[in-house]
Amino acid sequence: QLIATRKEQLLHTASVHSWIDKVSSYRPEYNKPVVLGILLLTLVFGYMARRVSFESDMMNMNFMSSELKRAEARLNAVNAFSLQSVYLVSEGKTFEDALINNERLVSTIETLKKEGVVKKYSGVSSLIISDALQKKRIARWNNYWTPAKKQLLIDHLETAGRTLKYREGAFNNFQNLLNKDFQVTDKKALAAATNNLLGDFITEIPGHTTVVTLVKVAPGRRSDLYSAFENDSQVTVIDKQYLTSRFVEIINADFNRIALMSSILVFTVLLLTYGRIELALVSFIPMLISWIWILGIMGLAGIQFNIINIIISALIFGLGDDYSLFIMDGLLKEYKTGRKNLSSYKSSIFLSAITTIAGLGVLIFAKHPALKSIALISIIGIVCVVLMSQILIPFFFSILIKKRVEKKLFPWTLLGFLKSAFAFVYFIFGSLLLTVLGMLLVRWYPFDKEKGKLLYHNILSSFVRSIIYIMVNVKKEIFNPLAEDFSRPTVVICNHQSFLDILAMVMLNPRLILLTNHWVYHSPVFGAVVRMADYYPVAEGAEPGIEHLADRVKQGYSIVVFPEGTRSTDCNIKRFHKGAFYLAEKLRLDILPIIIHGTGNTMAKGDFLLKDGKITLKFLPRIRIDDVVFGAEYALRARNVGRYFRDEYKKLASVIEQPLYFKQQLVYNYIYKGPVLEWYMKVKLRLEKSYQLFHDLLPKQGKMLDIGCGYGFMSYMLHFAAPAREIVGIDYDEDKIETALHCFSKNDRIHFRHADINAFEFEKYDAIILSDMLHYLQPQQQRQLIETCIQNLLPGGTIIIRDGNKDLVKKHKGTRLTEFFSTRFTGFNKTSGQGLSFLSGQLIKEIAGAYNLQCTEIDETRYTSNMIFVIKK
Repeated sequence: QLIATRKEQLLHTASVHSWIDKVSSYRPEYNKPVVLGILLLTLVFGYMARRVSFESDMMNMNFMSSELKRAEARLNAVNAFSLQSVYLVSEGKTFEDALINNERLVSTIETLKKEGVVKKYSGVSSLIISDALQKKRIARWNNYWTPAKKQLLIDHLETAGRTLKYREGAFNNFQNLLNKDFQVTDKKALAAATNNLLGDFITEIPGHTTVVTLVKVAPGRRSDLYSAFENDSQVTVIDKQYLTSRFVEIINADFNRIALMSSILVFTVLLLTYGRIELALVSFIPMLISWIWILGIMGLAGIQFNIINIIISALIFGLGDDYSLFIMDGLLKEYKTGRKNLSSYKSSIFLSAITTIAGLGVLIFAKHPALKSIALISIIGIVCVVLMSQILIPFFFSILIKKRVEKKLFPWTLLGFLKSAFAFVYFIFGSLLLTVLGMLLVRWYPFDKEKGKLLYHNILSSFVRSIIYIMVNVKKEIFNPLAEDFSRPTVVICNHQSFLDILAMVMLNPRLILLTNHWVYHSPVFGAVVRMADYYPVAEGAEPGIEHLADRVKQGYSIVVFPEGTRSTDCNIKRFHKGAFYLAEKLRLDILPIIIHGTGNTMAKGDFLLKDGKITLKFLPRIRIDDVVFGAEYALRARNVGRYFRDEYKKLASVIEQPLYFKQQLVYNYIYKGPVLEWYMKVKLRLEKSYQLFHDLLPKQGKMLDIGCGYGFMSYMLHFAAPAREIVGIDYDEDKIETALHCFSKNDRIHFRHADINAFEFEKYDAIILSDMLHYLQPQQQRQLIETCIQNLLPGGTIIIRDGNKDLVKKHKGTRLTEFFSTRFTGFNKTSGQGLSFLSGQLIKEIAGAYNLQCTEIDETRYTSNMIFVIKK
């Protein structure tokens, strides 16, 4: 029975977790209508948020029942003056000064009392008066009670007393009091005696004393009281109700400022945490939208802010921060290592939201309006922050990173977006301006049409050149060794990698006519410019356009053709179509090959991200129409020239595509994987000079083993610079291997494995790299590993060993210091627990000599003993 009961409990728990997982597995990043609906509602709620304001009291009166309001009115009627109490504070440097000012204040109060402004008042002056007033009253007493008056009064009392049979001497005490010489009373002693009674009315500190008078003001007459003392610098009017209202007004006025400062603080923390402004924005924008939703719903529902709601809103904003961080951490962890922890984070968020709503939302059943307000704000706020974190953050992350890397495209960065947006806005604005100029110079030009067209082509070429050179993040280089100036018309053939190819060709010379596809010819942005420039669409082939193109050639124009027909996605040159060569044969024109390199890397096909890069144009010698080296018939010439063009492109690419050329590609593989890793990778690239030396020392093709590959920086760079290389990287740090495996540039020629080198099964390799890893092994293991590498090296292969050479005693101190920072201070590299053991350079040479191998030593360091040993087989 116990087992059956427990089983039922487990099944129930499993069903709950299953439901949570099902809810958490929803993928809103693919649901664009949902996100568009959220953004639309955000605009509506943003407009309604202006209706939300602060109440002047501590509770939201909109939720008070009519019965409660009537009770409040009866209470105010019974105690009409309870909310009309005003405190008048008289100030002075001394107690005497404060009392004098207070006595002057009392005379004004008496006047206001006669006018009906003040109903009653009480204060210190009823018991304690100033020395000056005491002296004045004593003088009046003495002036009035002359000796004659005193004697006359005493005689009258004694006569009347005898008649009434008072005992003899009954009025002696009165006579003594009447004849007493009155002096100024010690008011401080009197104040001390009455401290329990007047303690709240007197405040005295060195150099400053205040005396308080409490005034009961008639309803609606407080403004008259304020006016009576507004010019008195020695009196301060304090109204509790006024102060409360003013306090709320100040909070209302400063709330936006407080919210802004809090938002800036939260954004700064996000920026420091993630190290990328893009991730900070992706995390922060949903929080901002959540806040707009909360205010908007409050505005729609007529809920107004009060002091209590501010506290609850702060709690909700804090929960929104937590939820955003949970979702972002899950997304980043999955992006970095492939570990899918997002569903567990979402489950935690759901449970947190449910418990918060259950704990605070139950107050909606309370009678008190303030408690109802807490419940409503809690329910509205929690629902909003959960929706925003669950939907918007994955959606923005998908657009920014995930979907792009799945297509092998660089993820968006803010700087990349701004550069791209600027270039496209500039291009669109220029296209619209050129459309207007084209109307004037081509279609409506009243004079020589050809001159108008030539002028238009000059303006077009200058504008396109400005686009190319305004993109300062893209370097430009043109090789024109024969000083080709297009003075003789020709058919220009170019490889086609990117939309930038069109711009690169148009800028070269005004007298160029491009053959375009249907999309370019009918583009809504620049299609009119293309048509007015007499560019020709080749959707139906080049034959129908022979007559039109022949006319342009007679006017001195050259024809630009992209013989591949469409843009290449991998920058490799595809088969040349015969159209360009057919045109050259029919129009009897030379062929001018121009190689375009780098445009595909700067702006890939189907992408709008304008990356940093370099565009290179190289003019090849003209192929004359009567030159039969490439064949006499245009179909044969197409094949041979295509082969020639590809060979020349490979030669140019081999010169340009050195490791430094691929630096940005490597960087983009590791951004958004943590600020420390990104910083480490950039520093490593700088110190290693983009691994140029390793690239030069290794063969350009073959199977290579990178032992201790770490995060895979060098493995990727060596493959980028020579795609024919097949790289196998191994490391005993599993986290590093997971990170290396989840780079978007990984393909089937790059492999990473988590393995202990002492148990690794070697294959045969053309090259083996042991970079900065041997000192993590013990001496016997070091010798064994080097010998194993030699035994598994193919003939003609290369082994590159880089490590600290303990024979260089002075420089070796620098190596030990760097290893201390990498292993203990930053923790980038893990040790086996047996400590570091640096080997001798002489030992490496001895092992190489034992196998009759050549060993070369390279020293490129100044402050460390890290030497490079190149062993050739």
